[in-house]
Order: sequence, then structure tokens, then C-alpha cells
Amino acid sequence: MKGLLLYGLKCQPWIWDQMRHDLADCDIEYVEYPEEVTRTCASVSDLTAWVGEQYLSRGQAYDFVLGHSMGGLIALQLSALDGAYFTKTIFVESFLKPSEPFYHNLMMEANMAAMGDKVLAMFSEEDAKYTPELKASLKEDFDYTGSLDHIANEVFGIYGDRGNRDRSLLLRNLDLDDPQLGKLDISFIPDSCHLPMLENPHELAQRVLAILQQS
Repeated sequence: MKGLLLYGLKCQPWIWDQMRHDLADCDIEYVEYPEEVTRTCASVSDLTAWVGEQYLSRGQAYDFVLGHSMGGLIALQLSALDGAYFTKTIFVESFLKPSEPFYHNLMMEANMAAMGDKVLAMFSEEDAKYTPELKASLKEDFDYTGSLDHIANEVFGIYGDRGNRDRSLLLRNLDLDDPQLGKLDISFIPDSCHLPMLENPHELAQRVLAILQQS
């Protein structure tokens, strides 16, 4: 299985490290956005254009694309381009419209105590590498659901459950309507929030592998 992995805003490639062993049998390209690129991108679409030029312009084909947060929005936009580049699109903790406060926490309390300093230091280090316009486009009054209308392949959404096992509550707080939810196969990673690749990496990796094994 050949895949393309995209991290989110103000993240670094090491967030995937704890999943690499479980995904070792996949041929994965871990994308890294150069600072000279992110400092010029005013929108997610600008960064999508760069990723497309770097990874898709020579006709490369991938079995899947997986993105976290902003990276998931890039994955959706890449999948909506003309041409069948992927057979499966997977996003992790990507919000297509502003979600309810239920989803606004970064990590579970215990995980924040254990890993929060490292994560916040990463965010602080990366913050200046992104334009204010790009950051603003991910904060409020956004709507990335339009990409779903142009994607022919399967689309899978994965979210942390914030320690809550009530699927109906989890779906309701995404603030997506029934037609939008109908275009997605959504699942939840237990006892994790916005960074399940750090909080519950094995469970997330196994969910990804299960998706890839679906015919």
C-alpha cells in the first residue's frame, strides 16, 4: 500500500513516529512543508497546490492519502482534483465546518500532563512559519465540505472520542448535516482528543490499516 501522510498546522513530522512501526508494511511518503512555502501560503488551497505539484504532477498514484487536521483538508482538496490519484482518503481530526466546543480540547488531561510541554513547544516553534491569513482560514466561518462533492473515492474521517463513547453525541457535535455525514465513514479513537497519533497511536494505526484492508 502506497500512501501520502500530511501533518497539520504548526505540527512537525515526528507526530507520526509512534505509528511508523504499525504502518511499516506500507510504502509511505511523509510530507514536510518547507518554511519558504508556508510563509507564502495565504490559504489551505495554496498549500494544497504546492503538495500537488510536488507529489502528483508526475502522474504518481497512491492507494491512500491521510492527513491530520489541516493536513486532512489538504487531503480532501487533493482528492477532489481531476484525476484518480487515490483510492481512499482518510482525515484525522479535520473539521470541515466549525465544530462545537466539545471538540476544542487538545489532549486528554493525563496526556496533556505527560506530553503537553513538548507539543506546545512544537506549536510555538512552528507558529511564525505560517501566514496570519492561513491560520485565520482555519479558525471560524469556514466551510470545506464542498470538496466532498468532487471526490469519487471513499472518504474516511477519524476523530478522538474525548473519553465519550456516545456515538450520536460525537457525530452531532461535528455540526455536519445528514447528506454530508452520508458521504463519510466516520470512526472514533478512544481516550484521545486532537492528537490521537500521540495519545493512542496503536489504536489509530490499526484503524488506518483496517480501512486500507477494506475492499
